[in-house]
Amino acid sequence: MKYVIDKNNDDKKLTYYNVSMKGLEVSPINEVPNQKIIAGKVLLIDEYLQDSFIKQRINKKLDKIIKFMMRILNDDDSSEEDTGMVLDEINRLKGIVVNKYRHYMKDAEYKSLLTKLILIEEEFKKSYNEKIYMNMRSNIYEEEISSYRGR
Repeated sequence: MKYVIDKNNDDKKLTYYNVSMKGLEVSPINEVPNQKIIAGKVLLIDEYLQDSFIKQRINKKLDKIIKFMMRILNDDDSSEEDTGMVLDEINRLKGIVVNKYRHYMKDAEYKSLLTKLILIEEEFKKSYNEKIYMNMRSNIYEEEISSYRGR
């Protein structure tokens, strides 16, 4: 579908053309002040626009996940549920990349992005296990000192 708005026409009619176009469908944010036209969906056909949109969306989600990871690794009160949530979010982002954006990405970018996600996941697991090990080690050391008392 294609709609054309002719500003110079006095009738101000919306003309409909039945044209099939392939591209990435995007739901825009319609919060611009004094905006006259509200769009439900926009179709990105240009490869450069598709690529920049995908990178922007994925980087924004990845930044949120990394901030959450850092909060868990720096916080002593984090639990197993928090780590499960982080790993679930990474897997969800992998699924989005594979299922939704795969057709619009170049092979090199797709592979590098999946590699990046896998590396982030592995580093988080390693760092979290190291944190748990250090906490357990410090707890055992404190118990040994306090367990030997005199009469």
